[in-house]
Amino acid sequence: MGKGVVILFFLFVIIWFGCERDYSFRGGSEGVWYSNDTITFDTVFSSIGSATKNLRLYNFYNDDLTIDRIGLAGGDNSKFRININGISQSEVFDVRIRSNDSIFVFVEVTIDPAGVNIPFVVRDSLVVETQYSTQYVQLVAYGQDVIILDSEILNTQTFTNEKPYLIYNYVVIDTFQQLRIEAGARLHFHNDASMLVFGSLIAEGTVDDPIIFEGDRLEEFYDDIPGQWGFIHFFPGSKNNIINHSIIRNGIMGVRADSIGLGDDAPMIISNSRFEHISSIGLLAENSRIKVINSLFADCAAHSVALTCGGDYEFYHCTIARMYTVGFRSNTSALLINNYYTDSNKHEYIVPLSKVLFGNCIIYGTDYSSIEIDLKELIDDSTVSSSNYYFDHCLIKTGYDFDISDKTHFNAIIENEEPGFMKWDVGEWIYDVRLDTLSIVKDAGSIDYANIVPVDASGIDRLKDKAPDLGMYERVEFE
Repeated sequence: MGKGVVILFFLFVIIWFGCERDYSFRGGSEGVWYSNDTITFDTVFSSIGSATKNLRLYNFYNDDLTIDRIGLAGGDNSKFRININGISQSEVFDVRIRSNDSIFVFVEVTIDPAGVNIPFVVRDSLVVETQYSTQYVQLVAYGQDVIILDSEILNTQTFTNEKPYLIYNYVVIDTFQQLRIEAGARLHFHNDASMLVFGSLIAEGTVDDPIIFEGDRLEEFYDDIPGQWGFIHFFPGSKNNIINHSIIRNGIMGVRADSIGLGDDAPMIISNSRFEHISSIGLLAENSRIKVINSLFADCAAHSVALTCGGDYEFYHCTIARMYTVGFRSNTSALLINNYYTDSNKHEYIVPLSKVLFGNCIIYGTDYSSIEIDLKELIDDSTVSSSNYYFDHCLIKTGYDFDISDKTHFNAIIENEEPGFMKWDVGEWIYDVRLDTLSIVKDAGSIDYANIVPVDASGIDRLKDKAPDLGMYERVEFE
């Protein structure tokens, strides 16, 4: 072989390998850049529908980049499909992008609105993994079988259980109007959305078909995440309100009742309902008249129940059990009662507390004390009283420095004992407030209140054994 041929051969090899780009760089702490952090499919499908959208991933580094993995968090079970560089599968490895270049990721979704196991909102995430970073792009698809309400003012009407309702920003029940909600209906609130009630709300669920008020993130992970939406706010002048067999969860607050049920108006009735996973207060009542039976107030960051600015309140066979499972928990009691407020000018106003009655209830929590009574007397005004509260046949966690010796306020109290819930695991932050077979509150109730509420929240007769149990659930022993 001649010398010139050898030289040409090596030049060819150098040029050949010189053309092969180096993709050994696998990213820095910034990861990659992308055109959108959320891909939303807002098409309403009339039958089996499909749509395609795209996302661009950018490499703004000065080196060619290899992405370790691009895939769907839901894997092969996802309702979404991705296509990268002509490869259509749930995950792709070693995806190359030249320096200061980009690639397209195509995303498709198929939703069958008749599929009973498919929620009205389908979600997943696109996962982008590089050497030092894992990033997520949210994938959201809205199916046909949802009724979307955005900043709506409602006249008298009925929400049925045929399709879920998805609420953006707010819905307002206008003055003198009534919203009736059928058993089994589901109301899903987007981030910070709320229901504002100036008229009347009649939410009548059943044991088997409760009404659900919750956020719009339906993945199991979000089941007990608080603060996903706003709250239900009843304004002065609202009247004839009923919440029965309803579950209100995942909000910033559960229900706020401001000066309702007063005078000749009927009291607000809350029955057989659960207020859970709330990032502030479960029930905030301000100078209102409310009757609550067979209901649970649990997993609230602040007070589970706050009865403030006076009012008239009756609680029968309720369970107030404060355990906050996620995030920051304030150092407050499960139950607060007061009869005053302070305005923006720091002027204090005392409001009559007509009545507070707790009968056959459980008031318990993870804090030192589960009860706080903060009442003030108005000097030289006999019309204002701060002494109209009575706890009868209740279990109360008082923290040992709360005086329950006054029989005009406390009778037959089980103090600072564990109620004996089916599950109360502070380490795992999970609970089940049904009663264990060895519960101390079994048969500890007064028959007088059981006669007012003869059936528990799950439909069990309280009057069949020797005495009613405390709380919302009656323990039944199976032979």
